[in-house]
Amino acid sequence: MKTRLHLSLVGFALAAVGAGYSIPSLAHHAFAAEFDSSKPLVVEGTVTRARFVNPHSWIYLDVKNRDGSVTNWGFEFGTPSSLKASGLSRADVAFGTKIKLAGFRAKNGGAFGYAGAIALPDGRKIKTGGAPDAPTPAF
Repeated sequence: MKTRLHLSLVGFALAAVGAGYSIPSLAHHAFAAEFDSSKPLVVEGTVTRARFVNPHSWIYLDVKNRDGSVTNWGFEFGTPSSLKASGLSRADVAFGTKIKLAGFRAKNGGAFGYAGAIALPDGRKIKTGGAPDAPTPAF
């Protein structure tokens, strides 16, 4: 009886650990699942928000359209640790900062995309994408 209880507890513990590891992996996706490598883009805009969060950071920009209207775009970045390792801090993309971004459009056609690199006002160009299957965008 004691052995059966012990095995049940071990089984429960293993199942709980396994569930904990599988949940984050369900949230992750490949570049090609959401973004279109045949639709590169380069935009210039003003930062309205930057979120350095796992598993993907995000930056939002107000981008002026040809007709003078403004669209707020959202771009997925890499992880906060990869951005820090590349030399990008939250202060570099503070509200109101004007940046240039190279990346790829989202497959859904909305004002979303993948940011592979940004050019900052001080002249630095920083790789921001973290997806291993993403092509390298060009400015």
